[in-house]
Amino acid sequence: MSGLKERLERLRAAAIATEVAEVAAVESYALVEEDTSNKVIDSDDNGQLAFQRMGVEIHENEWGSFLLRTIRYPLPHRHGRYALEDLKPYVTYLDAVAARQNTEAVPIDLQRMLFLDTETTGLGVGTGNVPFMIGIGYYTDQAFIVEQTLIRHPGEEKAMLHYLLDHLKRTTHLVTYNGRTFDWPVIVNRYIMNGWRSNGVEPAQLDFLHPSRALWRNTLTSCRLSMVEKARLGVKREDDVPGSLAPVLYIQYLNDGDASHLRGVYAHNEQDVLSLASLSVHFAYLLSEEEQKLEEVEGEELYRTACWLEKHGNGEQAERLFNRLLERDILPQEQWGLALAARYKKLGKFNQAIGLWQQCAKLTEQAFVPKVDAHIELAIYYEHRSKELLTALNYVDSALSLLQRMASVSRVSNRLTEQKAALIHRAERLKNKISRQTSCNDDNVGERD
Repeated sequence: MSGLKERLERLRAAAIATEVAEVAAVESYALVEEDTSNKVIDSDDNGQLAFQRMGVEIHENEWGSFLLRTIRYPLPHRHGRYALEDLKPYVTYLDAVAARQNTEAVPIDLQRMLFLDTETTGLGVGTGNVPFMIGIGYYTDQAFIVEQTLIRHPGEEKAMLHYLLDHLKRTTHLVTYNGRTFDWPVIVNRYIMNGWRSNGVEPAQLDFLHPSRALWRNTLTSCRLSMVEKARLGVKREDDVPGSLAPVLYIQYLNDGDASHLRGVYAHNEQDVLSLASLSVHFAYLLSEEEQKLEEVEGEELYRTACWLEKHGNGEQAERLFNRLLERDILPQEQWGLALAARYKKLGKFNQAIGLWQQCAKLTEQAFVPKVDAHIELAIYYEHRSKELLTALNYVDSALSLLQRMASVSRVSNRLTEQKAALIHRAERLKNKISRQTSCNDDNVGERD
């Protein structure tokens, strides 16, 4: 046993020595132009002409080679409804998003943001999942650059990771969509598997998945990036290859060497990176509170933004957005109108709550399948707070009429039955109160006579 133990200790020591040497080499390595060789892929290679047509080149560094595609977009380029240059004046408003995702506050610098999206061989974050394509985007003074790396076999992974490392060293914020729980852990695992260890300094995360869910989970059928960009960014993709097919197409390329299999994967990844930039603009506009930027924002989205800010401790900004909603002339959607009214009720701000309940009541009376929540709240308020019993009774009667209408167009649920019973009970109580009040008034008149 002692001999086996000694052998294991020697192997462990050798592994540690190798790891230290590789880490030192990475930390001391400076990527300079003289050490980089860009070569166009030989068009005579079987199936490689497609790479050449896509502008893909071989990129070499000290660790080997991989494929690199670079696309330069002028800053006025529009992706959906936003131009890439729109982010620059508003980028600092994204600090509110980053602050919720990182323990330390790091000021956002446009040219030190790295927009990242990966295409991987699997769906998990385990060590067996390999990012065969890494798409990154970054701003310069003159352009937005999209770069896409691709490995043709596992031996090229280390060179690709080193190239990414050079970008990460200049990055303060990593902009992703589900990157905190997927893209970044996958990349970190690949660095570990290749013998590199983190020095503890990582870019701050700016992951838009969870904020997007907070804003749109009640209005969109899905919060996938493809759905969000279509509904909120005005991006329309044509002949898009779903990300779920990327591993299949990559395997086809590995089997027959035909790069045309990857054309759609390149396009999909490129669009994802551009959409991250447009989504950044959208959130920056929302958080800027500028009236011109908020004019086209739907009430539901503005309400959810305010709720999200309030939940994360930014109450003052949330209150300003809530007040913006009250200033709008349009009727609220019943769902968020009632929720906002409940908030004001809880805070004791009944004037604001009444206005919203009245608007929601008017809205639901026009609906094919009405609801009675607003009428019930108004009945409660006028009975118990303002003591306007006739007004309360009118709202109860209206609610009962709506319930009767609901029963004719939908299944009679337990909740509907319970609401009807409660309203009938309230109506009887109000009638008794009104009767006693009338009787008392008559007695007082008699005494004066």
